[in-house]
Amino acid sequence: MKSAEEIMEILDAYDLTGSLRDAAELAGCSHHTVKRYVEAREKKAGRSAPPVRREQLIDPFLAKVEEWVDRSHGKVRAD
Repeated sequence: MKSAEEIMEILDAYDLTGSLRDAAELAGCSHHTVKRYVEAREKKAGRSAPPVRREQLIDPFLAKVEEWVDRSHGKVRAD
């Protein structure tokens, strides 16, 4: 059984390389182990909906801010 840190290292290596064998070499384990943890992560995560853009506080004023940026050639200060 791998510790949580080892599992995260394995998954990070897989995300970096995209290859089971390369990730296994980086993490120092078998490519079968990498495959098992990658499949478990995908099964647990499932197919989630794409993220929804939430409104930000600046949205009502965005047009005016963009106008200031254009007029000042990118020199806008907020102090």
